[in-house]
Amino acid sequence: MEQSEEQNNNGVEQDIARDVPAGSPLIVVGVDGSDDGLRAVRFGANTARTFGGELMLVHAVDDAMLAGAWGVVYDPEVLQNAGVSANAQAKELALELGLPEERIRTEVVLGSPGGVLGRLSEVADLIVLGRRSVSGLERMFVGSTSVSVVSNSSCPVLVISAAAHPIDVGGKKLIGVGMNTSPGNHATLEEAFKQAQRFQSSLEIVHALQPPIGIFAKKLSPDDLEEQLRFIRGGLKALAKSIAKRYPDVVYKVIVVADSPINELVGRSSSYDALVLGISNGGFGLGGLVRGLMAHAECPLLITN
Repeated sequence: MEQSEEQNNNGVEQDIARDVPAGSPLIVVGVDGSDDGLRAVRFGANTARTFGGELMLVHAVDDAMLAGAWGVVYDPEVLQNAGVSANAQAKELALELGLPEERIRTEVVLGSPGGVLGRLSEVADLIVLGRRSVSGLERMFVGSTSVSVVSNSSCPVLVISAAAHPIDVGGKKLIGVGMNTSPGNHATLEEAFKQAQRFQSSLEIVHALQPPIGIFAKKLSPDDLEEQLRFIRGGLKALAKSIAKRYPDVVYKVIVVADSPINELVGRSSSYDALVLGISNGGFGLGGLVRGLMAHAECPLLITN
């Protein structure tokens, strides 16, 4: 029997944890009825079909919408019905992609999308979000839902920008991971090796060293710059070698270049099945680089905390 679409958000995480079979991965996809949301549904359904697991399609009815601007009050039943329709469309797509109906659940939950998905991340193995493309100065910023979920999630979050067009999950057989030089990068690289093993793919470990820019920046001689690149390359190779022992089937290479990180990673993203980034414990932080990649990466962006 299909789950009710009118479940309140209180306790929804416990209900999901109870109903999902033990050991079965849970993939939660944010659904909003848009083409961007359907891209996320396509990826989530293909992932569940390819690797196994349960797919949960979640539409959050933002309670802030119940009392809109200029005193307009929205009918909760209308918003609820819109969520049911969005989920039905998403479920139809998942079925078309070959995911069995018994492995698909739908929920309409009252609450902000960021808050709802953040709570569900406590029982999910992966959250999948689509995000819209924007133009002009807005290109460096992402929606509040994406930022909120990424910064507060208890599980990895996969963000698919409008620039990305994933069709066959794992079809490119190449995973990328963006690295900096912080000591806490170990967890990010470990996750990248896990993804490469899961996809039976090769792994590119990429670090882009931004050369000093601006009239007041201290200039580096070519020799000094090359020395820095050699030092970083050596450190990353040593770290990768220690982790690779646990993933003997993963072929990897370390790429260290002098370039803008956003340019280097966006430029490489079109050849990746996914680009892995860490945002805490020595990761990049949820600043301009990560937000820019969330908007422009031409592959799904897997972000870990």
